[in-house]
Amino acid sequence: MFANLGYFFKEAYRDTAQRPVAVIFSLISIALLLLFTAFVFAGGEQLQWLVNQLGREAAITVFLRDDLTLTQRAQLQEKLQSLEGVTTISFVSEEEALAKMEDILGKHSTELTAKAGFNPFLSYFEVGVVPEEGLGVAGRAEVLPGVDSVRDNRQTMERLTRLTLVIRLGAIFTLLFVGLVMMITISHIIHLGLMAREEEMEIYRLLGAGPLFAAMPFLLQGLLLGFAGGLVSFLATLVVFPALGAKLHTALPFLPLQGGMELALAVGPILLLTGTLFGLCGSLLAQYQARS
Repeated sequence: MFANLGYFFKEAYRDTAQRPVAVIFSLISIALLLLFTAFVFAGGEQLQWLVNQLGREAAITVFLRDDLTLTQRAQLQEKLQSLEGVTTISFVSEEEALAKMEDILGKHSTELTAKAGFNPFLSYFEVGVVPEEGLGVAGRAEVLPGVDSVRDNRQTMERLTRLTLVIRLGAIFTLLFVGLVMMITISHIIHLGLMAREEEMEIYRLLGAGPLFAAMPFLLQGLLLGFAGGLVSFLATLVVFPALGAKLHTALPFLPLQGGMELALAVGPILLLTGTLFGLCGSLLAQYQARS
């Protein structure tokens, strides 16, 4: 069988060349379907990356009342430092908080300050915590005198984790749907070839060739068509994702987002494997229909 591999590829190419327009449109359809799947998977990967980054930044933000004196602030810092689970603590003044927001938001922060007529940002303590103790530290810090509010990123992480799970499940269902459409599309193309060469395949059988010998060119055609669709969609992600990632970084500079190229490389194997697998399944479906 392997000795005839060159012949099988030649026959698969010959059959494809007889219907170039149908094959090209099928290839474009497959690539677009897989590209849509890539966006769904990339969304899940991006959210998971964000959750992991927030998990490494195990910290809570303790905002201070604006009428707090220096003595009261020092006393509050000592109390925060003594809490179980606290690893580090640093003070950020109102002016430093404004400067940080200016770095993140640029001119929008200046516009916000101008409209308010004053600095709207509170001073705060940035408190590093042991990840497992974060929720307890936030609860104990919230009731300390002089504390205006406490922000804990654990709630954000929990919501993002749930959203990540939903998107990943959606990606699986999307993959199954795309795979089904791919199978139907490829099986239709293969079935046309089987019908056109029905007499030729009958001659193969009369000469003693096994069913696998006659079917192998069409199996290769479906496999290669699916792989080509996956490859085209992967190459598209290498162009689209970095450009889209750059726009997201510009629009959301305060979020630790994963780079577009890293996302494309992460979903690339999924696209190639999905295209190849469902291309082969589509070819098998066409063989089954031809025998029915």
